[in-house]
Amino acid sequence: MQIDRVVGLAETPREWSGWGRVIGQGLAQRGLSLQASPLAERLLRRLQDNEVMDQTTCNLLWQEAQSLSGDDWFGLSADCADSDLPLSLQMIGLTVSASMSISTAVNNLVRFFPLVSTQATLELRVTGEDARLLLYPRGCPHPQHMAALINVLGRLLLRCAQRGGIEAPDMLVGVAGPSGSRLRLPWPGGHVLADGWWLKIPRQWLDLSIPESTPGLLHGMTGVLHGVLARGPASDIVEKTRHAIQQGMSRGVLGEEQIADPMNISTRHLRRLLGQHGTSYERLLDEVRRDAALRLMADAAVSLTRIAYELGFQDPSSFTRAFRRWTGYSPSEFRRRQAQLVSGGADR
Repeated sequence: MQIDRVVGLAETPREWSGWGRVIGQGLAQRGLSLQASPLAERLLRRLQDNEVMDQTTCNLLWQEAQSLSGDDWFGLSADCADSDLPLSLQMIGLTVSASMSISTAVNNLVRFFPLVSTQATLELRVTGEDARLLLYPRGCPHPQHMAALINVLGRLLLRCAQRGGIEAPDMLVGVAGPSGSRLRLPWPGGHVLADGWWLKIPRQWLDLSIPESTPGLLHGMTGVLHGVLARGPASDIVEKTRHAIQQGMSRGVLGEEQIADPMNISTRHLRRLLGQHGTSYERLLDEVRRDAALRLMADAAVSLTRIAYELGFQDPSSFTRAFRRWTGYSPSEFRRRQAQLVSGGADR
């Protein structure tokens, strides 16, 4: 008999307590302090020995910061030093900087975004000549927190663009704010629209190599971050499912029922739990296949047919269609472009 529960699963979003430092640093740069709010001071004392906080606590801290600053878009305009960011976010920044191309950097950012915040999910969507990073709220996060996430993502994308040789990056930023709001960005080259939560960049950015990449650091950092994700309390069911898919793929077993059975839950309940985290079994399967494909494609000695069957596709043409959807290129085109990027980087 299956039991429709997962022990230790967080039903509501919990946030990393390090965001309290981010909020405090943003106020300090304006000559203000969260300690000026008795409520915020009590909340910060309570968080001293905790790694996570509930969504309500995080919302209250953002609300107090907004009241103290008098800035309706405090989270979007706050300029926080890297050293004041949560450790996991600093590690993701290093991973992005160590990536060999902007495409790899952006995919790593999406992959490890649950370590940035548990109150939103991140998706990369490529359409035509544009690429868009879309933020989807989980639960009821404070608008200032969503704005702060846009702020952080914008900074990381700006860093990628500059390392890829783009001197004057031009990003379009979407925020869920009132039409006509006067918004100030802490980085140059950004234009703001009051239209949801997203950042849009030119599609060709993703094709740029990063000349000063450090593959050794990238490999080490991604290994550490994968381990942190697997231990993360807020995304427990997502990472368990992802890990089960990875294990099942190596054995040629990718059915939803085979994934749910070892967790002692029904497929119906698995779908409901994943839905609470803004994802689905099909989406996770697609993401695991995409990550594995990009990793295997880096080894020119591995044939495309072998990659297709290792990823659980029934035939190479199905793999080709999926890969084109992920990257905009066929596998053979992608390999040719990667070879050109490597040879171009070596010439510089």
